[in-house]
Amino acid sequence: MTSQLNTQPELFRHSSPAPAPANVGLSTTRLALQLYGRVSPQKAGQLVNRMAFRPSRLPMPTRYESLLDNTDSYTQLQHGGRTIPVYSWGQGPVILGVHGWAGAGIQFGAWVTPLLEAGYRVVLFDAPAHGRAQGDSTDLFEMAEVTGKVAASLGRVHGILAHSIGCIAVARAIADGLQANYLAMLAPPASLTAVMANLGRQLALSPEVLSVHLQLMEARFGPSVWDQLDLEDLARTLTQRGLIVIDDDDTSISPEESRRVAGNWDQADVLRTRGLGHNRLLWSPMVVDTVLRDLGRPVDSV
Repeated sequence: MTSQLNTQPELFRHSSPAPAPANVGLSTTRLALQLYGRVSPQKAGQLVNRMAFRPSRLPMPTRYESLLDNTDSYTQLQHGGRTIPVYSWGQGPVILGVHGWAGAGIQFGAWVTPLLEAGYRVVLFDAPAHGRAQGDSTDLFEMAEVTGKVAASLGRVHGILAHSIGCIAVARAIADGLQANYLAMLAPPASLTAVMANLGRQLALSPEVLSVHLQLMEARFGPSVWDQLDLEDLARTLTQRGLIVIDDDDTSISPEESRRVAGNWDQADVLRTRGLGHNRLLWSPMVVDTVLRDLGRPVDSV
């Protein structure tokens, strides 16, 4: 059973952010797909399927980007015909960061100095078609495979930090043989099925258009794709000690999804926060400090 570590104290509470201006790009895409879907649900579904494998390269957080030019070690792994950048700081037991969809390794920039001061080595990487990595498209199976390949290049991984959809990739990689002693999941989704349902809502897809996309997913990966990337089920197999961080104001991944994952992971504690949303979990001092306390110093944990 999971246990609650603590709720967010008043010191760290944030007022709810003001509503963001309408995303013109998303609104335009949504409208175009709605119109296209009325003319041809099949072709609209095919277009959605192509889009689903092409993550947007969001701007890197500038406050941490300078870290990439001041690494202790920088290597490049070849994955097929593509180059995967791997960044490393410090010495000691390895803590590996695994970003989510449309993210980049440097999103864990706020963790680098605290982990170094605690005696760990920090390793970050950009998955294919993300950050500074090569490629225009990828999928969760490939992200899991690359996560395992990066881990294997390090010899031994003590702990893993994963964010959002990266949590599914990590759990899949662990099921496929990656070994680690500790795992922290920030805002994990329940499953790929839930991710696709959220995509349908985000793009206001008709059931017919979404169904075409899902059928193409099964044609590409097989009908077991949903079971293989179901984090609720994968959580039952996790033997690592760990922590799940859930923000009640997350509008990207439903907190209820993360709670269901936590309910199936026997060795995990839960940290509940408010006002951080989906991405600010990554650089919240309270979240970083709580995970570090739970992780412990190397002398206590290795």
